[in-house]
Amino acid sequence: MGGLDLRGTSITALPENVCCRSLYLDPERISNIAYRKGCGRSGRTIFAAWTGKEIHIAAGCFFDTLDAFERAVDGEYTGKAADAYKQAARECVA
Repeated sequence: MGGLDLRGTSITALPENVCCRSLYLDPERISNIAYRKGCGRSGRTIFAAWTGKEIHIAAGCFFDTLDAFERAVDGEYTGKAADAYKQAARECVA
């Protein structure tokens, strides 16, 4: 299982059974995701996608569950920065 880069394609929706290690796409073009721009130190766009089993969060090369995302954020960020990044992901899931 590797990365999937859908940027610049004509794809407008993800299949419900998407399975990959990392997922790159143009969030404005994909109808069945929720995203937030300007997140984290890098100001990246993060998004939530349904994988057929559960919702995964994508942030750069990261693509895993919300719980795994929050643990990863806690390993890299502290305080308000960590809270804001995790809250952005939660908003994508809500």
